[in-house]
Amino acid sequence: MIVAFDLEGTLVDAELFPALGEYNGKKPELDDITDRAMRGELDFRASLDMRLELIHNMSIDSVKEVSESLPLTRGAQETVSKIMDLGGVPIIVTGGFEVLASRVAGELGIEYVCCNRFTVEEKKITGFKEPVITGKGKSEKLLGLASWLGVQPKRCVAIGDGANDIPMMQSCGLSIAFNAREKVLRTATVSISGKDLRQVLPHIEEFCAMMDRRELVINQI
Repeated sequence: MIVAFDLEGTLVDAELFPALGEYNGKKPELDDITDRAMRGELDFRASLDMRLELIHNMSIDSVKEVSESLPLTRGAQETVSKIMDLGGVPIIVTGGFEVLASRVAGELGIEYVCCNRFTVEEKKITGFKEPVITGKGKSEKLLGLASWLGVQPKRCVAIGDGANDIPMMQSCGLSIAFNAREKVLRTATVSISGKDLRQVLPHIEEFCAMMDRRELVINQI
């Protein structure tokens, strides 16, 4: 079993770009663009271009400082540890950026991370590296990793909150909307509202047990 976590709004109880806006005085604009992208009102790639314009030439050291201040979602560590205990592989698949994703992966002990990366010149943010991971890209990254690890898509779980998580959710046997936008709620198998990530565990445990029962029946035929 693979459990694919979105990053911001899922493993992290914050969004990086609005937090950067708090730092550089452009929070209202970054809040608006980020929220519209998460609701699916803006194309994700276009929204990245718009957000980049608002942090262009920002110091990478400042970006790192802001990213390090963003808190993990309550229960994130326990949730990831429990998934490992169940024999699952937790991964991060995000349209967010390495500056935050690598920090979170290190804290939680997550080995596999798919994320976007800033380009930096003279310690200033100048853009992002291609290809950019969009909603479709998140699904492709998950399925590619699942194939490499020998895990069938039906044994994968996706957890997220924004419109760009929908393709990834549609690729999995179980999809969990965590404090998600309405468009995501219509797609997900399970919907959770609340700020404790441990709320996903009963659904993952049930899913894992169900898949094990199915395999047992197939092996007995």
